[in-house]
Amino acid sequence: VTRRNGIVCLTFDDGPSLDCTPQILDILERNGINATFFVVGFGEKKYDIVNQIVSAGNVIGYHGYSHEYGKVYRSIDTLMENFYKIESLVMDVTGLDSTKIVRFPGGSSNTVSKKYCKGIMTEAVTRVTEEGYVYFDWNVDSQDAGGAKNSEEVYQNVISGLRPGRTNIVLMHDSGGNQKTVDALQRIIDYCIRNNYEIRVLNENTKPVHHNVAN
Repeated sequence: VTRRNGIVCLTFDDGPSLDCTPQILDILERNGINATFFVVGFGEKKYDIVNQIVSAGNVIGYHGYSHEYGKVYRSIDTLMENFYKIESLVMDVTGLDSTKIVRFPGGSSNTVSKKYCKGIMTEAVTRVTEEGYVYFDWNVDSQDAGGAKNSEEVYQNVISGLRPGRTNIVLMHDSGGNQKTVDALQRIIDYCIRNNYEIRVLNENTKPVHHNVAN
């Protein structure tokens, strides 16, 4: 019996994209594992990719139809409508029931929302929960949308952030042009397997990671 060192949940924000998402799906399939994709609004050209995500056993969560902070965080109603709109689109395209999993643009600890609506995040974390959603932040940041300049830095950021004995929720992005994450992914998976981490998808029963709300 192999003793598991902990759990790793690979999550990808801001997709789907026509270039990176198919490559990520291929890597996941070759390794026999699945991930969670927090998607934003997409057009018909990406319908097939979204269906490939779910048909392969991956999970789709909702990042919001738009990721433009000025639109999303004008009010609690615009924030919720942003989730409703992407939820409806995913359900229409896939024919599946809602997963009820969300991730706030910028995470629940973002402070940029203060520019548009003071206190909105404090209200939002309560509102989504009351409406039956589960929101997820992360406790391992690949920095692939921040300071990481190449695949080696993405890889090092992930493996240095993993901790045994817990559920590690890894933030990555499958947005267009983010090839460095694609190039790091197999090495990240290899590290997890080598160190006896179990790779899982998120679902409504996963113990969520929540940041400290700062607005």
